[in-house]
Amino acid sequence: MSNGEILHQHKRFENISYEDKIVEGREFYDCTFYKSNLKGCTFLECTFEKCTFEDCDLSLIKVKRTALTGIKVINSKAIGILWCDASNPFSISFNNSQISYSNFYGKNLKKSQFIKCIGEDMDFSECNLSSANFTGTDLRNVRFFNTDLTGANFVDAENYFIDPKTNKVKNARFNLPGALSFLAALDIVLVD
Repeated sequence: MSNGEILHQHKRFENISYEDKIVEGREFYDCTFYKSNLKGCTFLECTFEKCTFEDCDLSLIKVKRTALTGIKVINSKAIGILWCDASNPFSISFNNSQISYSNFYGKNLKKSQFIKCIGEDMDFSECNLSSANFTGTDLRNVRFFNTDLTGANFVDAENYFIDPKTNKVKNARFNLPGALSFLAALDIVLVD
């Protein structure tokens, strides 16, 4: 704990409602937020380490000068978040969650998990997503530009478009029919 911040360790926050509130100068270590409404909440100069958000609404939260490491978001709604505003280092995983309209621009997301999520209209430009896992995730209209996807797993992911000319895709894993999206990037005509 530093600079007069309030420290929460190993706590379970259940059914709390912090919709549109401002939370400033708090540290959360190994905490669980369960069935809580944090929609529109602003976290200012906070630290979250090894925390889990399960069955929560995190939509439109703001993470100004806030550190997020070892975060798990499970069965939650986390729509419209500018994750790019969070402090570094940054590590987060999502499972069975709605994460559309989020921006991760420039974040190091190496080995991050995006499992069975709805992740439409997100921005992963300039990100390191090497060894990331997108299994079963809908990636409609997601932007990958100058993104490191080395060794990433897109097996059973849907609706993605990745231009191999502007992204690193070495050893990334894809299956059909999703892998056919590469043909669109090559400006060729496929006939049967």
